[in-house]
Amino acid sequence: MAKLTPEEEKKKRDLFEAMSPRSQKRILKKGYEEWDPFMLPKEPLGYKLKQEAKGEKTTLDSGHELHERYFSEHRIPDYSPEYVKGVLEISQGLFRGQDRYQGMYDFSCWYEKWRKQHEKEE
Repeated sequence: MAKLTPEEEKKKRDLFEAMSPRSQKRILKKGYEEWDPFMLPKEPLGYKLKQEAKGEKTTLDSGHELHERYFSEHRIPDYSPEYVKGVLEISQGLFRGQDRYQGMYDFSCWYEKWRKQHEKEE
C-alpha cells in the first residue's frame, strides 16, 4: 500500500473505528497496514450490483463497496465517525433495497433541489 499522509491516516483510522466489530475483525485478519479504504473496487460497480440483484454472490459486500467508493471519490477534510457510520448504513440499506433508506435518499435529493431553488429566489 502507498504511503498515506497524516490526514489520510486519520481518515483511515476514523473509517476503521466507525465499522462494525465484524468488519474490523475482517480487516485485522488481513492486516490493518495492508488495508486501503481509498482503493476503488476492482470490478465495475454496476456489474456487481447486477450480479447481486440476480442473487449471485460477489466477492465483497456491495453495500460496503459503495461506502468505500464514496469515500475514495469524496475526500472530505473533517468528518466525524458518526458521518462515516451514516454513510455505511445508508449505502448498505440502499444496496439491499430497504424502503427506509430509499425514503431518506429520495428526501435528500428532493431537499437539495428545493434548497437550491430557494437560494436562487433570495
